[in-house]
Amino acid sequence: MDKVNNVKIFAELYDLVLFYKENRDLPTDENFNFFEEVEKYCEKLNLDYETFTKEFHLTKGL
Repeated sequence: MDKVNNVKIFAELYDLVLFYKENRDLPTDENFNFFEEVEKYCEKLNLDYETFTKEFHLTKGL
C-alpha cells in the first residue's frame, strides 16, 4: 500500500477515534459497528487492534 493511501486510511481511523470521544454516550445507527470499523482500518494499516484500542482507551460501551 502506498503512503498516500495510508494517510487517507489513517485520517479515517482518526475520525473514528474523534467520533468515539465526542459521541460515546450517545445512541448510534443500529447498522454502525464502531469496533468493526476500527478493526478494519487497523488491519489495513497493519496495526494491532487490541493494542490500538487499549492505547486510545476505547471500550465497548458505544
